[in-house]
Amino acid sequence: MKKLFGLLLILLISTAIFAQVEEEEGNFVPQDDTTFVDTLNKNLIGLNVYPAFGIFGSGPMPASKISMQYKHMYDRMNIRASLNFININRENNFVDIVTMESDEVISDGDTLQVDSLVLRQYFYNIYTYDFRIGAEAAFPGKNHRFYIGGGLIGGYHYTGEYYYHYKREFVGYPVNYINVTPFGLGPEAVGFREIDFLKLGVDLTVGVDINISPNCVISIQYAPEFVYYKNMKENIVDPDNYYVNQVDSEFVFVPDYIDVIVSIRF
Repeated sequence: MKKLFGLLLILLISTAIFAQVEEEEGNFVPQDDTTFVDTLNKNLIGLNVYPAFGIFGSGPMPASKISMQYKHMYDRMNIRASLNFININRENNFVDIVTMESDEVISDGDTLQVDSLVLRQYFYNIYTYDFRIGAEAAFPGKNHRFYIGGGLIGGYHYTGEYYYHYKREFVGYPVNYINVTPFGLGPEAVGFREIDFLKLGVDLTVGVDINISPNCVISIQYAPEFVYYKNMKENIVDPDNYYVNQVDSEFVFVPDYIDVIVSIRF
């Protein structure tokens, strides 16, 4: 639903922009009946604002891609370079029951046996820093410029997985809902697996640059990527022997990146 909402939102934005932008004939020199030459500044620098649209989708997106991009426009080609930070959102509320323990509690001078559940909660921290450089074939029009191209990706990818043990008083079956908060008692045990990856790959860009004004451009693009994650280093502390499967290097295709880049010309 979030992806569908995002695509519909982009369609509405594109429709509104095309309907409202006035033709600026003074900025284009006609060569014939079908070709126009853009005489505006050819350098663009912009920021990807699409992650901000997550507030309209009832929660965070599966991945938030924050990008700073430079683009130089030639007559029929674009050259681009960008720095990117990608945060992979994972649910951090998964809890399971490890065991049940009996504890002795002294109350009003009496010693009582209290049953407690030992709970294990999981947390994730996954992100990427990468640099991209690429080229695109461009198809300019009066107030827009369609393009399609590809680029090379190089960067660093981090995956952190953590679990914590907490004790909570057992009040009987069925256990329909477990809440490990508040965390005032602190964890009983801690385990984690941290992995550093080298990220190498390629991306595809299909999109359109829309002239909002002589100094402002909005680019809407679909940008899937195909990357190889090379496992470089692991750091594991695992008292529960939970991380039994080794994490190998792997190829990954990510098809769901959409960028909305607001740029200025200079």
